[in-house]
Amino acid sequence: MKAVCSIIVVSLLVLTGCQSRDESESVDSPSQSDEPIAITEQSTTEADPMDSLPDDAALLESLSKGNRTFALAAFQRLLNSDDAEDNLLISPHSILSALAMVYAGADGQTREQMRQTLRFNLDEPALHQAFDALDKALAERAQVSRNDDAKGFELSIVNRLWAHESYEFVQAYLDLVEAHYRAGVERVDFANDYQGARLAINDWVAAQTRDRIEDLLPEGALDEETRLVLVNAIYFLASWQEAFDTELTRNRAFRTLAGDVVDVPMMQRTGRFPAYLGDETVAVAIPYLGEQVSLLAIMPTDESADFERWQAGLDATAFDSVVDGLQGRRIALDFPRFSADGGFRLARLLRAMGMEAAFSPSDANFKRMTGVGPGVIGQSLYIDEVFHQTFIELDEAGTEAAAATAVVMMRVTSMPVEDDPIVVRFDRPFIYAIYDHPTDSILFLGRQGAISP
Repeated sequence: MKAVCSIIVVSLLVLTGCQSRDESESVDSPSQSDEPIAITEQSTTEADPMDSLPDDAALLESLSKGNRTFALAAFQRLLNSDDAEDNLLISPHSILSALAMVYAGADGQTREQMRQTLRFNLDEPALHQAFDALDKALAERAQVSRNDDAKGFELSIVNRLWAHESYEFVQAYLDLVEAHYRAGVERVDFANDYQGARLAINDWVAAQTRDRIEDLLPEGALDEETRLVLVNAIYFLASWQEAFDTELTRNRAFRTLAGDVVDVPMMQRTGRFPAYLGDETVAVAIPYLGEQVSLLAIMPTDESADFERWQAGLDATAFDSVVDGLQGRRIALDFPRFSADGGFRLARLLRAMGMEAAFSPSDANFKRMTGVGPGVIGQSLYIDEVFHQTFIELDEAGTEAAAATAVVMMRVTSMPVEDDPIVVRFDRPFIYAIYDHPTDSILFLGRQGAISP
């Protein structure tokens, strides 16, 4: 008989923009969970007072800087891993939102290691206030006006906790995630029907992602000792501010990361784009409706450059320099249609980045979540695995993408116009990000090294 208990955290992010005109009406956001079910109030840790906190703008600036630093650091490690594929996509916002709710329950060395690894540079409760402010700011993107050519833009953010029916959690922890993440609690019987709970959670994830992420939690992710599943879901529907003309799309050559040349559908549009034209790096931001969120595509300026060497230099500082250097220019843009998906188990990555104690049955300390310190048989918690899945599809109308993250925890047990456009062809490997400019937040971050014909 195993003496362990699981906690799963699921976080997902969806972007869509590839629908026909008759599908442009808004889709209702999934309903929030009811008020959280009261779970036994024990060893309550008093939250820090909210007095004298900086305003939301200052908090967002600090949070976003740390989030970008984590995003690029984690992305670089994934790119350098032995099993890295040509096409790689993560959602830093999804991963960090999920782990922020876990962090709210961490204490001691576990908390400090998570803070350093995740680059959380705000104290509590300011950190959770900042995540709350970020979610609210992103939700405002859906309020942009539409024009006749736009297919749609919507964004909804929901959180939910699934808790075992008899497991006890600190009420202050539940109050915190309810207040700042609006995460209500749904009771389930993991002990007698963990498979049913897994399927229910996967169904919920699929509903939030329009069935793009259907089996986030694989067989074996839960067992009879599972006690908590924390879920963050974002749905983002986005079409381009100005759509590409499908009649201009032509098959063009694309050189893959492996050096092969394949014909792929290449979209074309000439117009004004925010662009960065450096000696070593070129980037173009393709705005979505409302021009606050864009697809930022980045590649070496020299088409003969060693791509892998170039990408190794794309850290948070280099990325921020590209964003800060964007200037409106007249660009003749060639950009490929593409789709990609993938899945990751992130425990090894997070341990390598310094988050070791959280994964240790003897050292993990989530006392602020359960009221129990590390090493208590049958009660203490530790993270077993972090699951992450992504999907993206991009065409002339816009972008559809999805991501989901599951953290498994076990109990012990304006610019002048040039006369001629600058030609920029993304006909070779590139890095891209779905980027929210007002908050400087990376929602998705990927590498496209190959495209199917």
